Amino acid sequence: MLGVHPETTEIAEPTVPRRVIRYAVRFAYLAALAVALITGALPGGRVQEAAWMIGGVLAFTIDRPWRQHIRVLTDWLPLIAALMVYDYTRDLADKLGMPLRMHELVDIDRWMFGGTLPTIWLQDHLAGDGQPWWTPIIGVVYTTHFILPWAVAAIFYVYSRPLWVRYMRRILLLSYLALVTYVLVPAAPPWFAGREGAIPEHVRRISGFGLGVVDPNVSAQWLEDHGNYVAAVPSLHTAFSVLVAATLWPLTRQWWLRAILVIYPCAMGFTLVYGGEHWVFDVLLGGVYTAFTILITRVWENWRAGRALLGPLPAVGRGEGPEAAVPATSEADGTGPAVAVPAGPLNAAAPRKADRT
Repeated sequence: MLGVHPETTEIAEPTVPRRVIRYAVRFAYLAALAVALITGALPGGRVQEAAWMIGGVLAFTIDRPWRQHIRVLTDWLPLIAALMVYDYTRDLADKLGMPLRMHELVDIDRWMFGGTLPTIWLQDHLAGDGQPWWTPIIGVVYTTHFILPWAVAAIFYVYSRPLWVRYMRRILLLSYLALVTYVLVPAAPPWFAGREGAIPEHVRRISGFGLGVVDPNVSAQWLEDHGNYVAAVPSLHTAFSVLVAATLWPLTRQWWLRAILVIYPCAMGFTLVYGGEHWVFDVLLGGVYTAFTILITRVWENWRAGRALLGPLPAVGRGEGPEAAVPATSEADGTGPAVAVPAGPLNAAAPRKADRT
């Protein structure tokens, strides 16, 4: 279970009218969200997705003090601005004139699979000339990339702001690590490589979206209009799915939930390769980027925690050597103000003389 942070959760039991308002607002938000997903209004642009995230947080904390609603905006807007900067600068590779990598990725995937391209093999053997019955399932999996990471962030914010801070720190670092790679080493996905002749076979975009409700052909056209042909390496779809699974893993103990967390990144990787969105190489690289992000952020967080626990370093007197001052606490309970106590041998504990009465 998630820890409840006192800064983000009201403890007082709500009255009946407030409880009615709470559930009415939550139901209205979820109903509107379902309509947006079914009609294809989501996924959308960054601003639209941010509005849904903030709206969800406000809907599920509607009965909290107004100051906490203001804090929602001050907490989320800088992060959303950072992600919008990421979106804007992701196309810098075009402006910088960096060479677009396609043939190298074709060669890597062929080398990994003995001369066979996994995307072509999967589409030939599983899809053929049509769409199998399970096409809506991979549409659901693909769509979760635009929804699930941000839904997790919103839930964390409602129930545990410190957990939200750690999670969003990883989201931002992972996004910008990928951005640097996109700018310096722009790489085309399989569907674009096929269009440009780097792959002689025809590559279709058949992952789709819209939770299986939107027609896959309409989905493919949307993807083509909004797709980025220089951001294949690494796969952020895979990276975010691994990050979500790794973040939720320690928060659950049920075996079947953990099984879902293992299956989810695998299903995302299959969807991306089968749908012509990513190479196997950059799917694997997305997992590597996530592992590196988690490692770096944990090292930094542990370092900060250690600094906070130890406090500021003691001042060292000029030329005093071992007699430098060291912090000490009050004798009563160990929590009093720090007092500078010389650490040299002259200050070793000495027995007191007995009081004469």
